[in-house]
Amino acid sequence: MTWKYAVRECRMHVVMSVLCLVQAVFLFAVVIGLLSVFMARYSGYQPVRKLLEQNGFISNMVSSVHLEGDAEGRQVHSSEAYEEMLKDARVYGQYRVHAFVRDDQWVAEAREEDVFHSNMRAYDDEWIQGFVPRLQSGKWLEQENTEGRWLEAVVLQSSDRYKTGDTVYLDNNSMTVLQTKIPIKIVGIIDRNSDIIYKSNGRGYMDYHLLFGNMAEETEGLDIISNTNSSYMSETFFVSKRNLDSVQEQYVDQEAEENLSENYENVPSTGKTIFFTELEGVVLIVMDRDCPQEVFEYNKNRIAQISQFHFLHDLDYIKKNTWHSIMTGISDIIPAGAGMLLFTIISFVTLSTLMYQKNMRKYSIYYMYGLTWRGIFRIHVLYISLIVFAALVLGTVVAHVAGYFGIWKKIAVQIGVVQMGGCFAVMMVLLLSASLMCLSLVKGRSAKEILQEVE
Repeated sequence: MTWKYAVRECRMHVVMSVLCLVQAVFLFAVVIGLLSVFMARYSGYQPVRKLLEQNGFISNMVSSVHLEGDAEGRQVHSSEAYEEMLKDARVYGQYRVHAFVRDDQWVAEAREEDVFHSNMRAYDDEWIQGFVPRLQSGKWLEQENTEGRWLEAVVLQSSDRYKTGDTVYLDNNSMTVLQTKIPIKIVGIIDRNSDIIYKSNGRGYMDYHLLFGNMAEETEGLDIISNTNSSYMSETFFVSKRNLDSVQEQYVDQEAEENLSENYENVPSTGKTIFFTELEGVVLIVMDRDCPQEVFEYNKNRIAQISQFHFLHDLDYIKKNTWHSIMTGISDIIPAGAGMLLFTIISFVTLSTLMYQKNMRKYSIYYMYGLTWRGIFRIHVLYISLIVFAALVLGTVVAHVAGYFGIWKKIAVQIGVVQMGGCFAVMMVLLLSASLMCLSLVKGRSAKEILQEVE
């Protein structure tokens, strides 16, 4: 019965219904458009937000050395070793791995020419969990593989040389030719148009973009170099540092140092190490939020002593620049958008109230014939709800059309959770405001009094 009366109201008040519909369509289109512009800016930052919104530093490291102790002057090979030289800090590192993965003939020729370019990189767990690049096939790295006698790798390549599921074998590193071939299972191929936390793009960004190198540019560079220099690999293998350490431990434990290499007498002491690693690339050094300022400054100075780097920035500084970059341009249209939203809401509520006031005589007759005020009020709210839901559908279409013609700064309109959440909030504001205004018209008055007033 309520639905029947609500639809009847729409037919009986076509002009007023259309006016309300137009107001609401415009309102939803503005909300969807504004939120789409924001989300387009925010979408690149969202996947790495947890990484950057910490207390500490971000650095693009070239090399790091121990400053004292037995290892003084040697390269820092792990984030744990780096942490020991700091105070109450955690280090999330990337590593250059002195290892070469390709066919035996290529490796032999490169060794004869004494030309080596390591093509393996390793990540600490926090980087693996913190960002997943877009993949052409397969899956991203995991940390759980700590028992198998193989490495799991994802590959960046400028050709289609490797495919997900392939197994290649590593039998060399920068110093030795290994007696035992170590299998590497390719679990994924990185999309060539994806971004990845690999090495900073070096374009002078001071926001979250400095985390990334674009894979399209990287693979293009690899392809150009590989066509001009046969000793350069056009593939890069990415592995988990935890997986790398686990595999190394299993192979080293069963073989004496001399048996790790066919040319053992010609290389420096390996120290029972197969995979030599160096901290290199984008590194995070984080501390607790309540860390004393003295500890913060000590660690910053210490990093400058330990490492050579392309940059060293406070994470808070990068966070502020990121939000400034996201809001640049959007902040110009927020006041206008807010003004339009407020004006449209007021107009919609006013029209709704006028319709309710106009129908007071009819509603009073309904009441005299047995309907309760609650039932009458429900009819009117349902009537307004029908207009609002229709406006939401049409507003979505209008926002898409506006985006297609470049009204929203040439950003395509998307319908996601945030956009729908914004529309739902606006919908609740419309219905609640209209309901309260309508209730105020009948508060404390009887049907007889209302009929006398409208006669």
